[in-house]
Amino acid sequence: MRYRNTTLAATTLLVLSMSSCAPAADTGETSRAAGAWPSYSTTDGSLAFEHRPDWTVEEIQPLANDPAGGVSIQVNDAEGDLIAQLDTGIITGLVCSDPDEAAQYTEYDSEPMPELDSAQGTDQRFVYHSLAFSTPERGEPVATYAVISELGDRGQCGLFDFFTFTESSGGRFAGTYSAEDVPSGQSYLDGAAAYENSAEFRDVKRMLVSLRDMD
Repeated sequence: MRYRNTTLAATTLLVLSMSSCAPAADTGETSRAAGAWPSYSTTDGSLAFEHRPDWTVEEIQPLANDPAGGVSIQVNDAEGDLIAQLDTGIITGLVCSDPDEAAQYTEYDSEPMPELDSAQGTDQRFVYHSLAFSTPERGEPVATYAVISELGDRGQCGLFDFFTFTESSGGRFAGTYSAEDVPSGQSYLDGAAAYENSAEFRDVKRMLVSLRDMD
């Protein structure tokens, strides 16, 4: 099974503790109106999002390190490949002792998400972007689609695919353009740029942009 890596792209992202602070919850609720995509609600009642009818949503052991808890959810396509992962209850900080000033940051698509409120007052948006480090020693190029808070970073410290949510923590709803999807004869970044025009990307974007508060 091909696996799309949904770990955060920035190696400088410090998650203070990835041990779970809450037991695995029961399966969340999915509802569907005629002609619409199904809507999935997290078991803690905090968030909801829509997804393609042939994609599956599975709640897994939470990665939350906030004492208040959180949820972790995987979305797989019809072939069983991981499209994106949603994690909440994440307390994290960006540690950047050696910024890559010459890194090439490219933003292919972006859309505001006013229906996703943050108790910390940040603006939320969807973004599809890539980062090419200045030297191979710093890492391979990477392209991700994610829900983020506008914090002003533009790649010098990696891709910080994270959104603020509660007063104490935030989360991530993200996925990575897989190197296995690159057409023959193209570079990874050329493939990432072309992916923006694909039907799958349009569906992925629609799903991530649909993320909203339940409160």
